[in-house]
Amino acid sequence: MDEARLTLNGETFDCTALDADARSPWAEARERDVGFRAVGSEPGWHVEVDMGEAPQMRLALDYGQREVTVERSEPFTGDNGVTGYRGEVDGEAVELTIRREDCADPMSGEAFEASATLDFEGDTYRACGRFLWD
Repeated sequence: MDEARLTLNGETFDCTALDADARSPWAEARERDVGFRAVGSEPGWHVEVDMGEAPQMRLALDYGQREVTVERSEPFTGDNGVTGYRGEVDGEAVELTIRREDCADPMSGEAFEASATLDFEGDTYRACGRFLWD
């Protein structure tokens, strides 16, 4: 059985179970020792930052159409608990700024513990994210 019906406050929802083999991208990232992961929309994108002193950053931009890897980034700390990572790809600066503050995904409403801003190639991307090893 992989379907169910939920009635809550008079409203009915039909539900279908996920594929038993489906895995959360958050769980998969943690298994790969990713320290921070953020996802944004419009356009869809995400970033993963590995653990370590000069962690690799992986960007998937434009709904996954462009993948960019910063081989070595430099962690930084700013005012008011702001942290982040800076690096370079083909002469282009990449900067990910992270703020520990409540953040809600504008599409799904999902709650996150951090907001993230990525500056790359003259564009600014906004997202919500989680620290996976706190």
